[in-house]
Amino acid sequence: MKTVLITGVTSGLGKEIAQKFVRKGWNVIGLGRNTAQLVAMQMELGRLFSPFEVDISNSIKLEACFQKILLNFPVLDVLINNAAVFKLKEFDQCTIGDIDNIIDTNLKGPMYCTLLALRSIKRESGRIVNISSVAGTHGIKLQSIYCASKFGLNGFGQALGQELLDRGISLTTISPGGINTPLWSEENNPYPGENKEKLIQPNELAKMVERIVELPSNMVVKDIVVFPSNEWH
Repeated sequence: MKTVLITGVTSGLGKEIAQKFVRKGWNVIGLGRNTAQLVAMQMELGRLFSPFEVDISNSIKLEACFQKILLNFPVLDVLINNAAVFKLKEFDQCTIGDIDNIIDTNLKGPMYCTLLALRSIKRESGRIVNISSVAGTHGIKLQSIYCASKFGLNGFGQALGQELLDRGISLTTISPGGINTPLWSEENNPYPGENKEKLIQPNELAKMVERIVELPSNMVVKDIVVFPSNEWH
């Protein structure tokens, strides 16, 4: 039985991906910060879903979490770095805490998870999928910290992907535009007034992740940029 580890699993895209892989009969390891939501997901998804409450920006707690994970799941087939936070604000109105929160979660968190997961990701067929953003491909007004975190994630993926080729582990970076997820709150929404049905739906992007994971091991998809039909920049 194959095993996938997904971060940011309690809502939006992460939850859709978890549901999809449980339906495929995989072991799904879900990392999230909300204990109640993790428990609810376990009740919904059953024995194939294994929740772990942890903040991926906390390297000490994350390392301890991975030690527990690898006791039960010594081999990982796929790592999906999905967790992210967002701030829509002029840079000079942000705080040092905003910088730390976004960079620690969106960039350092995936780097921590990847470093720890590589101890057990299967050689010759393992895959890593990083969920980045179009904000990692060009600068966007009011998203300077978020852009910095996603540019960093894209660069990390491009470099690490080359290192992993000899091990038979492939790395794909997906950079989507607007997704209809709870990441955007009413006061923190770059798509105000947009018809949410026109945005990328989480289940649609989850299908893309599934297709990438199912590719033959000799095929590597490096980078994907995908916009909803109502967005182009």
